[in-house]
Amino acid sequence: MIVVHVVVPLLLASAFLYALLCWRPALIERDIFPLEKQQKKQKHVLFVTAHPDDECMFFSPTLAYLNRRPDVTVSLLCLTTGNHDKLGDVRKKELVKSAVTFGLTPDSVIIVDDQYLPDSPTKVWNLALVAKTVEAVAVAGDVDTIFTFDQRGVSGHQNHIAAYMGVKHMALTSQRFKFQKINVYALESVGLARKFSSILDTLFAYGMSVTGTNNRMFVADLGAYSQGIQAMLMHESQLVWFRKLYLVFSRYMFINTYTKVN
Repeated sequence: MIVVHVVVPLLLASAFLYALLCWRPALIERDIFPLEKQQKKQKHVLFVTAHPDDECMFFSPTLAYLNRRPDVTVSLLCLTTGNHDKLGDVRKKELVKSAVTFGLTPDSVIIVDDQYLPDSPTKVWNLALVAKTVEAVAVAGDVDTIFTFDQRGVSGHQNHIAAYMGVKHMALTSQRFKFQKINVYALESVGLARKFSSILDTLFAYGMSVTGTNNRMFVADLGAYSQGIQAMLMHESQLVWFRKLYLVFSRYMFINTYTKVN
């Protein structure tokens, strides 16, 4: 009876809300740029990821949305080549193809190849080096807003967490950004059940997004979802069976929720 009277209505409500937000995205649209930069004619957003394929596995709804805005330029900074399995050269090319699928230009993709920032689930990165690397790109590109992982890194990967810690360190300690404001948003990590509930997480995600002024939410309509699928297909070296299931069931292919870091 609980399933009939509680669970089913919640699932139907989530599905309805997802359809509504796809139809009326203005219901969740909030400005993501610093107040003093909101009038810039062309704003610059930087995504900071750890590995090739992070951009489409975790940030697809946001990337698809921002690339529909003519007043926003998007760049991608990937902190490794994804060389854990000695496929770094292949994965760099795949990343560029994926980014182009989202509407980015090849020269807007920056891939770091540094022995001190290895693609490894066990080796600890130097957070000062991460911060310095991100700051150099942000300053050179006059970046206004950064999107990256949060303290749990969505999947718990140490490189994801280090990317967040490095970006946070930069945003909070850089003397430059005390005068040249920049917003940093961290992608919310959710529990396993919500992570693989697809659009059925919409109700919970929406509840989180409207509870605070520092929260943001992006929803991929079917066109944006298809764009995310096409981007992931560019990562041919990574298309093992469980990632194909991920594309169907992961809420991150449909929903992104963020909290402002600084």
